[in-house]
Amino acid sequence: MTAFEPVLLAARADMILVVGDVNSTIACALVAAKLHVRIAHVEAGLRSFDRSMPEEINRVLTDQISDLLFTTEESAAGNLERE
Repeated sequence: MTAFEPVLLAARADMILVVGDVNSTIACALVAAKLHVRIAHVEAGLRSFDRSMPEEINRVLTDQISDLLFTTEESAAGNLERE
């Protein structure tokens, strides 16, 4: 997060694109949200429904703070609609 923030500030981006559910996905999304930069999440809505998995927490939180959600399967869209 500390390495990404100056990059994002220097780029003066209107939006960032994050992919997946790894720690860097949520980290970059959090930095962008703090700086009021829009976020697009690819692979949004995928769920294991196992909150003991760090990736599941990353998925849910990234989706919650993203402005655009791109799904890769029908069940993911259904998960987002329910949430």
